[in-house]
Amino acid sequence: MTVPTTGPAGRAIFVPFRGMTTASSSSIAHLPDAGLLADDPRAREVLEKAPVLHSAVDTGRGLHVTPTAFSWSGGALWVVTTRQSVKVRALRRRPQLGLLLRTRQHGLVLTGEAELVDPLRLHGVARPERVLDMPFAAAHYLRRNYRHVAGVLRDATPGPALVLDRLAIRVRPNRAVLLRGDSPAGVSEVLAAWGDWSDSDPAVAPAPTAPTTAPLDLSLLPVELRPLLRRPGPGCLAWPSAHGPLALPVHWRGNGAPSDTDAGLLSLVGGWGGGSAGLSLGTGGYRLVSKRGVLIRGAGTAWRQNSAAHRAMIDIAARRVTFWEGEQSSTVPVPS
Repeated sequence: MTVPTTGPAGRAIFVPFRGMTTASSSSIAHLPDAGLLADDPRAREVLEKAPVLHSAVDTGRGLHVTPTAFSWSGGALWVVTTRQSVKVRALRRRPQLGLLLRTRQHGLVLTGEAELVDPLRLHGVARPERVLDMPFAAAHYLRRNYRHVAGVLRDATPGPALVLDRLAIRVRPNRAVLLRGDSPAGVSEVLAAWGDWSDSDPAVAPAPTAPTTAPLDLSLLPVELRPLLRRPGPGCLAWPSAHGPLALPVHWRGNGAPSDTDAGLLSLVGGWGGGSAGLSLGTGGYRLVSKRGVLIRGAGTAWRQNSAAHRAMIDIAARRVTFWEGEQSSTVPVPS
């Protein structure tokens, strides 16, 4: 299989591309520089219109993935979070992270290295170019997410800590994959890739394996969160790779059934090996009280039902479950 990449003066050349084990009717553009991501109108639309961003980080005890508001400004993605969040503590030690953005028509899978920006301590803002970035980035973030900000102000505990406890995360993507598909239906297709995915491990998909997913004991969760696991729907998969944690689109098919993702995408990013994984399901909304979700963490395995299957089946042997409602979260072990 060959895919187009860019040569001198932007002209397309064709090079062999190994690792894509799923046939696709589209031509996959493989572009060298993720800094050109926003030049593609489809990618730019996702960056501008995706309602939330999912970020996957390595905590040292496993992968963690949750949704949050975001903005795109100055060639970087910006997220605001609390100083002592799991995300921030993980990124201080391991700055690599994976990101997923989705609209109904397209999705973006991104990797990058996070930079923590703390205006109170001048961390990440001391360089001249950063000083110039901050006002524009802050204004754009507030303009894009004013409803989320208003929801936090309405529902959070008032006081100075509401502002002083926040810092920003800046991510400049170094790799990206553009997907076409209907995320509620769980269907996706690789359209284009930016950056160097060539040192991914393009392992051949393992032989078909019978599903081993065991139903999760729903009594571990509050009653109001149990419907999230009972019904099918879109989720976000935190998955290991040679480039650090990835955030991949996944279709949750209900408690006790294996989830699935695009097999071509998994081949492109070198994800057939499996390992420590997480799967996040949640509800949206602008009010804090409407933000609810569940994160299942454990050992992940991927397989294909047959050699021609376009979907990769995902099994996670759950070890821990984290759930949140607004600003409150809890983690419970899953009995073996």
